[in-house]
Amino acid sequence: MQIKLTIQERLKDLRVERGLTLEQLAEQTGLSKSALGKYEADEFKDISPFSIVTLAKFYGVSTDYLLGMTETKNHPDTELDALHLSDGAIEVLRTGTFNHRLLSEMLCHKDFQRMMLDAEIYVDWIADMRINDMNAMLEAVRKMALMKQDGQNDLATRTLELAQVREDDYFGHVLADDLKAILRVIREEHSNDTTTADTPSNLKAAGLGSLIEE
Repeated sequence: MQIKLTIQERLKDLRVERGLTLEQLAEQTGLSKSALGKYEADEFKDISPFSIVTLAKFYGVSTDYLLGMTETKNHPDTELDALHLSDGAIEVLRTGTFNHRLLSEMLCHKDFQRMMLDAEIYVDWIADMRINDMNAMLEAVRKMALMKQDGQNDLATRTLELAQVREDDYFGHVLADDLKAILRVIREEHSNDTTTADTPSNLKAAGLGSLIEE
C-alpha cells in the first residue's frame, strides 16, 4: 500500500481528477506541454518555483501539498478547534506510526458516517431497550407455547428462542460488515499502487505460478 504520494503522482492525480489532457492543461495554465509532461514523469525532479505556484493556484491547492510537505489539499489553514478532536486524539494523529493516508481514505468513504452512526447506537445503548423489548415479547410467546405443549420444544418454540438477539452479537456483525465494506473498496482502489503486493494472478502472469503452487 502506498503511504505517501510523490510530487509527480500528485500532479498527475490532480490533472486526471479534472479530466484534462496535457494539451488542455498547457492551454489553461500557460505552461508548456513538454514541461508539464516532464513534471509528471517519475524520474523528473527539477520543477521551477514558478510552475509550482502556477499549478497550485490552478488546482486550488497549497504549494506545500504539491511539494509533499502536507497531505492537506484544500484546507491548509483549518484550526484544530474546527476538527472537534480531543487532546488525546490530536496526539495520536500527530505521533502515530500508522498509515495516515489509509485513515484519511476511510474517513472520506461514503459509508464511513453510517459506520459511525452504528457505532454510536451501540456505544450509547440507543437500541438496547428496543432489542430487549423484542426479546421479552418473543420469550413470553415461547413460554406460553411451551406451557401448552407440556414443556416440549418443537420447531416453532425453538425458532422463537433462536430469534432472540444479543445486542453484542448483532452490533458486532453490523460494525464488522460496515468496516469490511469500506476497506474492500479502498483495497480495490489500491490494487495498482506501486507498493501493493502482487496478487496470485499477477504473479502467474509474470511466470511465477509454479513457485506459488510449490
